[in-house]
Amino acid sequence: MPESRLRAERAAPRPRLVDHLRVAWLLVGSFAGVIPFTLFLLLSPVLTPWLRARTKQKLAAPPAEPAAPPEPLAVPEDGTIFIVAGEASGDALAASVIARLRAEAPGVHIRGYGGPACAAAGAVLDEDIVENAVFGFFPVVASLGFWWKLCARTLARLREDPPDLLLTIDFPGLNVRLARWARERGVRTVHLVAPQIWAHTPWRIFRWRKAVDRVLANFPHEPALFASSGIATSFVGHPLFEAPLPAARTPAVPPADEARIIELWPGSRRREIDRLTPLLVEAASIVEARFPRARFVVRLARPAHEARFRHAQRSARWAPANLSFTAEPRPTYDAALWGALASSGTATAQLAVDLVPLAAVYRLGFISWLFGQVLVTSPFIALPNIVLGRRAVPERLCWAPDAGERVARDFLAAAGDAAAWAGTRAALGEVRRRLEAPDVAERAAGWVLAEFAQARAQSRR
Repeated sequence: MPESRLRAERAAPRPRLVDHLRVAWLLVGSFAGVIPFTLFLLLSPVLTPWLRARTKQKLAAPPAEPAAPPEPLAVPEDGTIFIVAGEASGDALAASVIARLRAEAPGVHIRGYGGPACAAAGAVLDEDIVENAVFGFFPVVASLGFWWKLCARTLARLREDPPDLLLTIDFPGLNVRLARWARERGVRTVHLVAPQIWAHTPWRIFRWRKAVDRVLANFPHEPALFASSGIATSFVGHPLFEAPLPAARTPAVPPADEARIIELWPGSRRREIDRLTPLLVEAASIVEARFPRARFVVRLARPAHEARFRHAQRSARWAPANLSFTAEPRPTYDAALWGALASSGTATAQLAVDLVPLAAVYRLGFISWLFGQVLVTSPFIALPNIVLGRRAVPERLCWAPDAGERVARDFLAAAGDAAAWAGTRAALGEVRRRLEAPDVAERAAGWVLAEFAQARAQSRR
């Protein structure tokens, strides 16, 4: 029977009362999370500086090399891997691993929760959950009915048709809970994309320690950060930075002519775009006053974001005269790319790998910014700085609507003259070397198969 028909013909197990009670208890536990939050908040004047210093010391350690998985005793010819990918980025990341798993172990059944990319790679979807992915307290509350039913059905599946291995991808709020339930029932668990518990809410490490057997990390600094956690962690690389990397997008020497391109990266989520757009536009206008021939290009995650950017731009006090838009993954220009003003996130790592000097910024509401001052335990917010363990590019976590002037100063300090630009670009060269990793999907799939084979061997004893 073709696998595409299995989902339709397999009736989902019906949750029992005990399953719904377990989900209700999960909600109680989630609300009880305010207790460690409050305790940490009270102790933060002492704990946060200590944890930041400790994290900075760990980041200064030599970066991990891509970890080769152990060879399984035998490639399994049957069994089940259950995958959970809850958002679009995790769906795409899971798809590449699924494709390798199907190539290396075609007899293994891969099913679970994901989206169109996982389905296209050959996974049988019991649920398509990507289209229901939400972030933030109120959106989660609004969709609580969907997630309640999903959790209850998962508990029923774990009881009536347990897999040999659970592979969760990112989406930590849901996946850490599903992984814990699976592990309690004897299912081996692997999580791809290390949770950023070292950067904030460090008490969650105890939850993850009970939930996962192995974490597959995308960044070379993460194994050192998890070394004392009791969680086996292996660096497999990030698919965005798979070797061989393309050529740098900036010239090897600073361009002499003042005609240059500066990119604006406002982020990919609506709230990010709304908050960062006025700040980036104002900063660009100030940079334009220093370099009148500069041209600014807004890098959009999707073409549809242009309308949202233009709407948010109306609240900016100033705007550059020469502003255009592109949604191309790697655009080329008729002038030299000089630098970027970017939302803190994966975009800063992409720019670093492309050797584009940048200033990183993230804007929060005032209350969130206040909490960030006492709860963020990472010494840096920009990925290039985290990867290097030192400040390679200027970064700013701010709340004020007029912070554009400070962001402009940050950018000019990093790229405003030839010497600063060359120094920043040289530091980014080390970030590029650390992030480049070959055979990312193959390595991740190899670790999953090794854990899967171990689970199958244990089940036969």
